Amino acid sequence: MKFNQLTKIFALSLLVVVSACKKYGYEVPDGYPDNSQNVADGTVDTNMKVIDKSMYAKARVFPGLVDQSEPRVKDAQFTLDLNFTDQTAQNLRISVAPSPQYSTGYYAAPGELIKIIVPAGIEGLTVQIGAHTDNLAGKSPLLRDPLIYNRKLLVAGVNYIRNLYGGHIYILATFAYANPVTFTISGAVVSPDFILGQSTDADWVNKVKASQVPWLELRTKRVIFTIPRDKVIASFSSSEPFTNPTLAMTKWNDVFDLDYNAWMGLSDNAPDIRDRSPQSQWRGILDIQLTNGYGHNGFPFVGTNDSEWFKSFTSVNNLNTSIGQWGSYHEFGHNCQQGSVWSWSTLGETTNNLFSFKVANRIGADYNILHPAVSSGFPESITYASGTGIKNFDTDAFMTDNNKGPFRRITPFVQIFEKYGYGAMTYLYNQARHADRLNSSDITKHNFVYEKLSDYAQIDLAPFFDAWGISISDAVALKVSAKYPMLTNQVWTYNPLNKTGGAAEISFAPSVTVSSTQSNEGSPAAMLDNNTSTYWHSQYSPAPSTAQGYPYTIVYSENKRMSVKGMYFFPRNSTAQRVKNIEILVSSDNIGFTSVGTTQIPNAFSRYEFVFPNGPVYGKFFKVLLKDGWNTPVASFPYAAMAELGVIK
Repeated sequence: MKFNQLTKIFALSLLVVVSACKKYGYEVPDGYPDNSQNVADGTVDTNMKVIDKSMYAKARVFPGLVDQSEPRVKDAQFTLDLNFTDQTAQNLRISVAPSPQYSTGYYAAPGELIKIIVPAGIEGLTVQIGAHTDNLAGKSPLLRDPLIYNRKLLVAGVNYIRNLYGGHIYILATFAYANPVTFTISGAVVSPDFILGQSTDADWVNKVKASQVPWLELRTKRVIFTIPRDKVIASFSSSEPFTNPTLAMTKWNDVFDLDYNAWMGLSDNAPDIRDRSPQSQWRGILDIQLTNGYGHNGFPFVGTNDSEWFKSFTSVNNLNTSIGQWGSYHEFGHNCQQGSVWSWSTLGETTNNLFSFKVANRIGADYNILHPAVSSGFPESITYASGTGIKNFDTDAFMTDNNKGPFRRITPFVQIFEKYGYGAMTYLYNQARHADRLNSSDITKHNFVYEKLSDYAQIDLAPFFDAWGISISDAVALKVSAKYPMLTNQVWTYNPLNKTGGAAEISFAPSVTVSSTQSNEGSPAAMLDNNTSTYWHSQYSPAPSTAQGYPYTIVYSENKRMSVKGMYFFPRNSTAQRVKNIEILVSSDNIGFTSVGTTQIPNAFSRYEFVFPNGPVYGKFFKVLLKDGWNTPVASFPYAAMAELGVIK
């Protein structure tokens, strides 16, 4: 009885559902509409004999075809060590870090199907065909198709993939495996790659000559370059044949080991992952068309496929002298910039070039020949730093010049390296990786560099930063001044090109500037001579073109930041030009001033001291605003004079 009742209820429910579906125009057996138009009995492309030649014409242009005479492998095996530490750009706080991309040593011919067998239990892998990953969508005119690489997620078992343009075959890893993984591959051809420590020069040259693969790789522990075979072949009959890859790639490995990783304070076995060198190789590649410029950074870094970039990868002479290496070091340097912590906004084309000087310093190369703009940019910028007046490192036209500006901005960094050691950069990078927070503004980045370089040098470098017009905050300057003695030598005059200068002592003698002075009666310097019978006098003859009178300004400075309790004044021994009401303001850059108090100077020939009402202030420039005088009426005799003034420390 219960069974019949339940049956009736179920049948009634089904009728309601069907009725509802019909009511709204749907007749879906399982309740889920399928508008995908997928063929239910579709099959996976597994016919290894079929070649899709639909893009042959474009692949022939780039990256090139693979001759049918080149043997295709069948059930060949290769083993990869996937036990890596994924070192991210976030960990290192740099722009770009190399990702786990593993070269297999195989190349896929355009349109041909590749079969890869992945062992059981292995997941999280992707296969990529094609080394050229620049997406040229939107570029016009196009020299090659915009997208010529593809990727496919791998599963345990048999996998198939084809790329209509062909290219090197890579395995991309999501996470590490403790034990090496062995893959089986069919349908690919062997790439005549050079592997430092495994390949011999003569054997490699023979393989390149015998191969019909259009691109090959030069592989070391630290870096991999992807270059065209035809340029390698052409070099064999040139004045600098590329037949010694062991020497060239050993030098390249040293560059990345010593001048990139080690200079940034990275090592393979560092206990803190933030200090661990990238476990994957950096990569560089040549392409006939780029998304941006003649070369650009990224993973991989991309250079234009011409003879100059080819030589920058392969020329031992270039590597021995640093001539012709500026572009490659420049782009890899972009990858390593710490823009989120200390490399501020105007240093985008500057701090990346510091690596060129590190390499040159290590190999003893002449800085003058690194780049044409260096030999003139350094002396010009030293003249700028040695000048007087208000300077702004970030906005002055001299520094923002499109051609020379980046090279002029390099100078202060190289001066610090040369005078205090290239380890200053290592310290800066280490401190940036371990900083509690990122810096979002230029001033906080200025402060970071100032404080950390002062820590490294064990000297308060505030005068150096002031000379260059690099603004720093008073609070940070006060903190640093409490720890270290003040810089006493004019390091900003040191010329790294000829190793001269920088030894002259800094003058901390008091100085004053005034808004008005009478040339034949009373120099501003008279206020600093400790003689109350001499004085400064505002201008009265010849009469200015506009009405001359109060307010006047006097700016006092000892050419260094310091803590000041107050100021003293000694009026002229004459009642006619005695100042009455004044306001005192303080600044560290002679631009932005903050008021610290107002007072009235007594109408007497005696020293008057004004102690700042809110305690000592910290600054470099002390502006005295002279508002009026004791003469009545002031309008009939609007002149000012002062015998002495100074600060109370």
